[in-house]
Amino acid sequence: MEFRINKAEFVRGLRLAQSIADRKSTMPMLANVLLRVSGKTKLLCVATDLNVSLSAELKISGGVEGGLTLGAKALHDIVVNLPGDELTLRKVENNWAEIKAGKVSYRVVGMPDRDYPKVPDHREATFAEVDANTLREMIDRTLFSVCNDETRFHLNGVLFESNGSSARMVSTDGHRLSRVDRALPGGPQLSAGVIIPKKGVLEIKKVLDGAGPCRLAIKTPYLFLSVADLTLAVKLIEAQFPPYEQVIPKSHSRSAVVDRALFIDGIKRAQLMSSETRGVKLSFGEHGFTIASDNPDLGEVREEIDADFKGEPVAVGFNPKYMVELLSQMQSDQVAIDLGGELDPGLIRPLAGDDYLGVIMPMRI
Repeated sequence: MEFRINKAEFVRGLRLAQSIADRKSTMPMLANVLLRVSGKTKLLCVATDLNVSLSAELKISGGVEGGLTLGAKALHDIVVNLPGDELTLRKVENNWAEIKAGKVSYRVVGMPDRDYPKVPDHREATFAEVDANTLREMIDRTLFSVCNDETRFHLNGVLFESNGSSARMVSTDGHRLSRVDRALPGGPQLSAGVIIPKKGVLEIKKVLDGAGPCRLAIKTPYLFLSVADLTLAVKLIEAQFPPYEQVIPKSHSRSAVVDRALFIDGIKRAQLMSSETRGVKLSFGEHGFTIASDNPDLGEVREEIDADFKGEPVAVGFNPKYMVELLSQMQSDQVAIDLGGELDPGLIRPLAGDDYLGVIMPMRI
């Protein structure tokens, strides 16, 4: 096996491959990237951790057919630091690779390609073109509230629902929830939602960054995403997502409208005096609300915020980190905070023009 390739082209494939390759696995092969030359002009670059797989078809010249696997991170770091715009890679004895660029020559330990795991075949899936910007925005607005507790695997991803013309993404960690709806013409028609694991969502986001058109397909148990010559296969979480609609308050007795920037700044200032167990206290009344926080080891803070409040006075405690992360994903100048009692979840949403909402469970104060 031998080929000559543009350095930037090779880095493009290896950048994503090395983030997917699993260096912590008990299978050493999963830390490698598969390189396989097909004909004289095409190099297949593959990485997988058995749950997320990347296939990239890269352009080469002077190709000699054959295959080899090399450590993904080491190869990426070597190629990034090579001089010039082009390099050659050649398989030599004992599955080593010889990499040359200008006056630099590396010899790298490899493993035979025949032992590399088979990755899902995207050619069997039916793709449809969807808007990459819409998909990336939906991910941004739900990724932060995915559960990180691996024992709750049914919450370790983002729920994706699609009817062919519109789509919804939902995530929750049990303490907060975020939901976004967008028009997504051409999207898959799903009879039920699918759960995309967090690592898969992160890799999808990387593929979508700076992308033009993208193609999407869901063929259980995989989601496939294709951008130009890169194809990602993500194994879906086979579990039942909780009935999230039951968590979203349907009615409320209290509501406040507030300037989003003022609200974020006030929460951030109060957060400086909060702790993981105490949170910040929001006291709503006739002329707006007060943000307060105290910590026996640090001190206390109190700030009054102007707001249009309707309802009986109430005081509610919230985790400030959750509040800031949610508000940061909203773009409108004003947001609405819908409340029930002091132990009821708070519903926060942009005041107008955006089909997005977040729910945060209260903390005892």
